[in-house]
Amino acid sequence: MDRTQPYSSLATTRPSRPLQVAICLVIAQILTAVFPAAADEPARRPSWTTSTIKGSPDPPLPFIAERAFPSLTFSNCLDIGPIPGTDRLFVVEQSGKIYSFQNDPDVVEKELFADFGANIEGVGQTYSLTFHPDFVSNRYCYVCYIIGGNLDDGTHVARFQITDTDPPQIDFSTEETIITWLSGGHNGCTLKFGHDGCLYITTGDGAGPNPPDTKRTGQDISDLLSSILRIDVDHPSGDRNYSIPADNPFIDVPEARGEVWAFGLRNPWRMSVDRKTGDLWVGDVGWELWEMLDRVERGGNYGWAVKEGPASTHPEWPQGPGPILEPTIAHPHSESSSITDGLTYYGQRLTALHGHHIYSDYDTGRFWAFRWKNGEVTEHREIADTTHRVAGFGEDHAGEMYFLDHPAGTIHRLIPNPADDASSKFPHRLSQTGLFQDTASLTPAAGVVPYAIRAEQWADHAVSTRHVAVPDNGVVTPAAAAWTAPENTVLVRTLELDMQHNEPSSRRRVETQILHYDGVDWKPYTYRWNEAQTDADLVDDKGDTVTFRVEDTSAPNGIREQSWHFAGRAECQRCHNRWSGPLLGFQTAQLNVPLDSGNSQLDQFTDIGLIETPIDSDQRPQLSDPHDDTADLNDRARAWLHVNCAHCHRMHAGGSVLSEMQYDLPLEKTKMLDARPSQGTFSLPRGRVITPGDPFRSVLYYRIAKLGGGRMPRVGSSEVDRDGLALIRDWISEMPLTPDVEAPAESQQREVLMAKLTEAPNAGSAVGTSVQLLESTDGALRLLTAIEQDQLGSELRKEVIRRAVASPHSAVRDLFERFLPSSRRIRRLGTTVDPVDILALRGQAETGRQLFLAAEGVNCRNCHRVGKEGQAVGPDLDDVGVRNNREQLLDSILNPSRQVRREYQAWLVETKQGRVFSGLMVERTDEEVVLRDSGNKLRHIPAGDVEEVVPQQQSLMPELLFRDMTAQQLADLVAWLETLKTPR
Repeated sequence: MDRTQPYSSLATTRPSRPLQVAICLVIAQILTAVFPAAADEPARRPSWTTSTIKGSPDPPLPFIAERAFPSLTFSNCLDIGPIPGTDRLFVVEQSGKIYSFQNDPDVVEKELFADFGANIEGVGQTYSLTFHPDFVSNRYCYVCYIIGGNLDDGTHVARFQITDTDPPQIDFSTEETIITWLSGGHNGCTLKFGHDGCLYITTGDGAGPNPPDTKRTGQDISDLLSSILRIDVDHPSGDRNYSIPADNPFIDVPEARGEVWAFGLRNPWRMSVDRKTGDLWVGDVGWELWEMLDRVERGGNYGWAVKEGPASTHPEWPQGPGPILEPTIAHPHSESSSITDGLTYYGQRLTALHGHHIYSDYDTGRFWAFRWKNGEVTEHREIADTTHRVAGFGEDHAGEMYFLDHPAGTIHRLIPNPADDASSKFPHRLSQTGLFQDTASLTPAAGVVPYAIRAEQWADHAVSTRHVAVPDNGVVTPAAAAWTAPENTVLVRTLELDMQHNEPSSRRRVETQILHYDGVDWKPYTYRWNEAQTDADLVDDKGDTVTFRVEDTSAPNGIREQSWHFAGRAECQRCHNRWSGPLLGFQTAQLNVPLDSGNSQLDQFTDIGLIETPIDSDQRPQLSDPHDDTADLNDRARAWLHVNCAHCHRMHAGGSVLSEMQYDLPLEKTKMLDARPSQGTFSLPRGRVITPGDPFRSVLYYRIAKLGGGRMPRVGSSEVDRDGLALIRDWISEMPLTPDVEAPAESQQREVLMAKLTEAPNAGSAVGTSVQLLESTDGALRLLTAIEQDQLGSELRKEVIRRAVASPHSAVRDLFERFLPSSRRIRRLGTTVDPVDILALRGQAETGRQLFLAAEGVNCRNCHRVGKEGQAVGPDLDDVGVRNNREQLLDSILNPSRQVRREYQAWLVETKQGRVFSGLMVERTDEEVVLRDSGNKLRHIPAGDVEEVVPQQQSLMPELLFRDMTAQQLADLVAWLETLKTPR
């Protein structure tokens, strides 16, 4: 396998020389060529006046926001709505005050409706207000307020009467406490009356952002947390000022709180009731990966914290009653990071939105709308992109919608966007951007500055050239945390790939990526270079994938096939967004590059006027070059993790693992050392994120070594960084061993086997020894490392790879798949197969029958039986065509864990010796635990050896089991399954 260094194109092509040396020799030459004054006295950079990068290549969104009541301002507003029987609206402030005002755009006065802080001792926050359906007769309203934190009854829902005055006010002497629960962390709380007259209440999990669900309440219905409650406030019962409706789902479940209507919600911040249909909608603020919008069903289990929307979080935690329901809509954190549910719009002002459900996001200010028809989401689209931090929605009596900007304290509404469609003016070719004087040679335009960074992100063997362009004579403002730039600043990165391994003269440009600062966000765009290498074309929003043939003498037949992925814009924004920290490459520690003049690149930036104020020498951190063998090992490893992983693995940035990987965080605070992985151990014995001193039980090392699901880096590459992998291995190996993480006996035995194999790789027993090692994840990882270090003979190496890529264990296969050309690599359904495409194909049932019964690599028959064929590990399939239509059959294949019948739930058993078993639970007694594994073998584990027994949310049927099939094969299999209609 080739090992092209991921150096900047400013760097030398000789992998033995550190990047820093190359930069010192070259960057001054480039700057001198661009600014030809004197080498010791650089000229000020000229103005950049040729830019055409403005706006967007996409048509403008249909709506923008405007102030609805320009003269009114509030303090941290949270809730808004109409007061029945009046033409007044109310606004709830977080601090405890509620105001009302006339529903008139020209209103200038607001009147105090209530002051909870002044009238109820200890009130620190108010969250929501709603009115009784029969308010005109009884004058009742209901308010959620908070008294202190971490109090068993700190969150209150109370009833008050409203004075019949103008303006109306809450009469605090009439307070009746309805219900209370634990305060602190995620409290909820929205109050809404349903069409059934019952009061619905949202509650959070009572925990802070991290770690997740510390009270383990998400799947626990014995308390009121993480739920939507449904109570009858018109019929008190016993000592309660409410009763529990008889049709609540858990009223007869032992130890359950009957008030619970639905559960498994992390922080259901805002909820709405469709005024026409009565549908209940809730926005559940996610953790690290997803934001969820749910149409709430009676008894629904929405997964937290076993799952975060569609993602597995803690599969080993006990699950509450009922199957986990998928969110109606889920947004990845590249699109949203704090969802705010809105309402279903039935007003008349925005006719295009009539009947649409509208919601937003607190962090991004984006708005979406969709229709709910026949049990499905239709017409789902983004409708506005604002700068507002949306905390709540409301409507007036006419059904006209308003929303609240929490920190600004202002009320807004959507209006049609008056902007013309200027998408055609956005440069669709790189030569049209004004960045380059000559595109074919990458000669920058006047005022466009080349720059280098200390540590390059791994880019699948490619090298990079970088430029920064600031409009006119604008300057960038450096800061310790992040640099800021003027509107329409552009950062440019061009990636080039050797078409002959390690031969720079064969290098061709593949893509140029730009980040355009629109004044609010950095927007990513990608241009693909043409065959003539004269220009590059804008890549479609969804991205694209191509395959290159690279001449490489170490590859089979001298050709290495390399798949290259042009990322879609949403993929790019998974790293380049507001919550991933400062710009990944444009920050002091990266730009503090020494030049051959003895100065830093930072000084050069000051000299040419790119930055106005010099950066003090004592405020210049410097990232290490991961490929500089003379640098400190720890600094190099931390730098590699920083540039490849830290944009996701930091607080709130989208990495579902709790580890934080930024270089300047003390190692002991990164939550990596001896930390149990939250996403599973990949069957590494007593695996930890980092097992100090033992890379072969470190999930971090394993994930960097593999392809397929769970690999690192997750975004931006599809090839293994061999040098980075070796760096992380050496770093972990040199860490002091921790006494309480001693390797289990089986792991120690595999270490002995590996030592014997490397000492005598040509012995007659070598193949047998390697077969033994390939039966475990850590054994396979040891073999892979031996191949990396050239410790096996060529014949044994080939045999190990041949057996490994054919292994039935995906954890082993994924480690060795990179030795296959891209054309022979498994096509992973999770990323390359669209169910619509499969269903559009005409399947051949007889071909599908042969696939099931005889095809190599299709393992359905190992777990399922049809007639007398196959094994009875999973359900028999004789009547599967009766119970499921084509869509359901395909979904059960692509998403086997979406719905798992309880009798087929998988269990994981970890022994005190570090062995890990999984399978169906056959029997569990005081003497032993008996599992039936995926090979239909019974595993008897003595009870005295058992360390932990936990249920799994994943099906025993592996995810992506059919990923190596073609689309037609999968359609054939579905067609055959559809014919299976024999009654049992």
